[in-house]
Amino acid sequence: MEQKIDYKKIILSTLLKVFLILVIVFFFNTWPYIMQSLDGRTPPFKDWLDHSVKMSNVYVIVIAGAYFYFNGVSKAKHNIENQ
Repeated sequence: MEQKIDYKKIILSTLLKVFLILVIVFFFNTWPYIMQSLDGRTPPFKDWLDHSVKMSNVYVIVIAGAYFYFNGVSKAKHNIENQ
């Protein structure tokens, strides 16, 4: 009996990891604004997005997403071969 790779599970896992990376990057890049808003001096939302959406961040997120996906596929293939 041949087993197939569960791509839906791998894609869902990858999307959850990428979302977590997005949240972490957003918080690290906007930490000064978060501290200002806790003090009562809320900066405009445009300023928040200017500092968190950068091409370098997009590259990191896309590369990390590709890594997580291909790592999940290779682990699934390895598990199928060993059974």
